[in-house]
Amino acid sequence: MSTVENYQKAKCAQISLDDGNKVLVSYGATDMRVFKMGFFMTAKNTVHIFDSEFLYNLNSKIGYDLSKDVVKILANELSKARSLEELKKTCLDLEENKDFIEKI
Repeated sequence: MSTVENYQKAKCAQISLDDGNKVLVSYGATDMRVFKMGFFMTAKNTVHIFDSEFLYNLNSKIGYDLSKDVVKILANELSKARSLEELKKTCLDLEENKDFIEKI
């Protein structure tokens, strides 16, 4: 199973996938992006940009619960993917799945 590494609350998390790829989940001021990491751990290319409506709904569901963090929640879900292709599909599935937000 892939693992979450170098997690920083409300900022970013690095995920090491089973296929050897590393990705960075980065939460900026305007959006959340998933980057494939390249040589010397620099962002090589963008894998996915989460939809702003999805992030709004996720943040609204969490509310003021300080024990929950958007980055940690999404990093844990994305770490279930074993490869980069599976990760891309997982990102799209999370955005379309209304039950995901309701379960949080």
